[in-house]
Amino acid sequence: MTGPNKPYVGITGFTKVTEVNHAIACFRRNGFSMESNHIPMLGFLVSYKTLNGQRTENRRYPSMDLLRNLIWEVKVHGDVLPMIHYNSRERETLPEQITEVFETMYGFNYCRAVQLNIPWPDPRSIEAIRKKYPDMAMVLQLSRSTMEGKSVEEICSQAADYRDLMQYALIDPSGGAGKEFDLEHSLAVYQGLREHCPQFMIGFAGGLHGGNVEERMNALSSHVGRDFCIDAEGGLRDKVTDRYGDDVYSEEKVAAYVDAAKNAFLADTDTKH
Repeated sequence: MTGPNKPYVGITGFTKVTEVNHAIACFRRNGFSMESNHIPMLGFLVSYKTLNGQRTENRRYPSMDLLRNLIWEVKVHGDVLPMIHYNSRERETLPEQITEVFETMYGFNYCRAVQLNIPWPDPRSIEAIRKKYPDMAMVLQLSRSTMEGKSVEEICSQAADYRDLMQYALIDPSGGAGKEFDLEHSLAVYQGLREHCPQFMIGFAGGLHGGNVEERMNALSSHVGRDFCIDAEGGLRDKVTDRYGDDVYSEEKVAAYVDAAKNAFLADTDTKH
């Protein structure tokens, strides 16, 4: 299995070209590139509904027509990893859905990474996707619904079903809600994944923003080193109302997050900006 498997610093939830360009500029200013120790990742939310042209009130989801423009902007201007974050309740046709997503975006060459926000997708579906896209970077999301009611051993044993199929696992109990992840429990899951799925590059998500990311990353690093990913979504947005997804991209919060991530991950490297 090939493809990028370096740790990444992620931002998810883009719906405008100006947002994409702002995030790229923040990463570039702080020394993040596809050659740095941690690569920059831009996440784009897609669902079965938006794939099929249905409307959603969640402001974090672009239409498929707009998604093509966003991915093209990354292709032209960005030294970053674009990644589709896909969710669907239609599990039986998942390989066909993923094919439609990537073919709708001008083809696979424009984006070669997907995070499946689907609780424990059928490994046979992942095998089918892997067969069609052998160079796909794939992320298993360990969300709250995925982990709820299970022991750490049960979570990691089930994750082992994907160890030869996917490259990344993201410990993400928040799922974009902006709730800080429990450090002790997430570390326990991390250690279990290291035992059951040693080839996974593992990441953490949940409530990360510029005000806490450096402190939280340093706390994680003291236990596991710096070879891990992070992703942020809800903590980088300004609320319109209290309804989930009724919020907008904040340039100030994104800039603060990338600045702090640089201090956590790149401060003692030779990377300059």
